[in-house]
Amino acid sequence: MIKVMITDDQEIVREGLKMILSMGEEIEIIGEACNGKDLLDKLTGLFPEVILMDIRMPVMDGIEATRTVKEKYPHIKIIILTTFYEDNYIFDVLKNGADGYILKDSSSAEITRSIIAVCEGNVLLNPKVAAKVVKALDAVMDSQDPAPAEEALNLLSLLTQREWEVAEHILKGKSNRVIGEDMFVTEGTVKNYVSRILEKLQLNSRAELILYLQKVRR
Repeated sequence: MIKVMITDDQEIVREGLKMILSMGEEIEIIGEACNGKDLLDKLTGLFPEVILMDIRMPVMDGIEATRTVKEKYPHIKIIILTTFYEDNYIFDVLKNGADGYILKDSSSAEITRSIIAVCEGNVLLNPKVAAKVVKALDAVMDSQDPAPAEEALNLLSLLTQREWEVAEHILKGKSNRVIGEDMFVTEGTVKNYVSRILEKLQLNSRAELILYLQKVRR
């Protein structure tokens, strides 16, 4: 079973999620927190594989909590579960390492599938959120302006620092094996980074990634 922790400032939301997610056999709810600070305090004694994280919370919001958790516990997957899908929220949390962004009106089956998906190493975006990312990419690819548009900068900001390092190596034509040697990580880790980069930028191959990077940096 996948060990999950819920972070939301509304008790009724936490109770509802616990009830619907505990009905299946795939997920075990091992804890809950009412804000980011509460979450960080409780993580010292709990070992979740996935955190369901709200964005708007008092004391410490989901954006700051995501950044801090990923710095201290990079192996923990974080899915943003919120009612908001404004651009600034999407790009901020993904830039800080969130593994998924889904909306609270999602069904229990959709939330369960999202949890399983991120545990398998995938980036999971709600279709409405993915549409915003695709729109930003289209703005870049169709633009004749030599300088990247603001939407393009937002899109590029989805990548973490390590993902940017991998992207830079790919742009130089290096293989996964060579990238791994240069970054002192395994080839499998590099493959995971590449998959995350392609999914975040809605690209299908390394070749498309190289063309994209060349275009926005011209």
